Amino acid sequence: MFFDISKMNFGDSVVELFTEEPLAWRRQVSGVMGSTSLACWIVLLMPQLIEQWRLKSAEGIAIGFISIWFLGDVFNLIGSVWAGLLPEVVFLAVWFCIADFMMIFSYFYYTHIFPKHHHKHPKRKSHASSTEEPQAHQHSVGHHEHEHEHNGTSDHERTSLLRRRSSTLTDIALEPEYHSIFIKYVLPILFVIACGSMGYFIGGSKKDSGDISPEQPSEEIKFGPQFMGYLSAFLYLGARIPQIIQNYRRKSVHGLSLLFFLFSTLGNFTYAGQILFYRSDSKYVLLNLSWLLGSLGTIFEDSFIFLQFYMYRDNDKEVLVE
Repeated sequence: MFFDISKMNFGDSVVELFTEEPLAWRRQVSGVMGSTSLACWIVLLMPQLIEQWRLKSAEGIAIGFISIWFLGDVFNLIGSVWAGLLPEVVFLAVWFCIADFMMIFSYFYYTHIFPKHHHKHPKRKSHASSTEEPQAHQHSVGHHEHEHEHNGTSDHERTSLLRRRSSTLTDIALEPEYHSIFIKYVLPILFVIACGSMGYFIGGSKKDSGDISPEQPSEEIKFGPQFMGYLSAFLYLGARIPQIIQNYRRKSVHGLSLLFFLFSTLGNFTYAGQILFYRSDSKYVLLNLSWLLGSLGTIFEDSFIFLQFYMYRDNDKEVLVE
């Protein structure tokens, strides 16, 4: 999660620190990207929290990942208060820390507390037929075949009926396998982009029309907030490494939400875009270098996780549930 703790104003996205004025269309594109990035950060952790709630397990997430990420957000909060930024920016930094705490609490709950009160015998879930009890399985298959013949409903028809279930948020969260890629991934991303764009044009139109005079931030670049920016970027980049290592060792991404990483990539992409569209001269890019490196570097690391989702997709067909 990135926001520029030394110069960000979410009313105008990235705020200019120099007298040079960007072109109107670049300012608008930057504003839309900044607002979309903000929308991504607000809902970022929700898909992963829902996935852990659905599975009643946090085995997919690496504790090192969320712990280092939490430290990065803490330094972001310290930097935003130190720099005296707008209240909404400080509020967003507080929300980051609260969301991280919810993720850490969810991890410890499903790792240490939940198993003590819900004892389950290990069993292996598989799409293939079970070899441990072949006779019982054959009897079950025969029984279902007879039932299907009696009811006049084939397996294909039953699957079609399941896929036509209502696409409410509860259904998507509890039974994602019965919903299409469009409903699970494309639709939420389009919704976030629409909310971000709408938020900019509703909130930014007044300033663009001159009804509200934009605040003029100080042009003084303080060492403290800049240091916090580089430190946060370093922590954000390091946070992905424990997750990538854990996925490699498990040869599985079971328990991870793909939508969580899609939101992260979209948020970082639009965040870097808002900076570069607003101004792209060398002096401005150098000023924003720490946050650009953090955002683009995180996208690079997320590409490895997307590759792991592809590589280990067949390994998750058979998982051990305790």
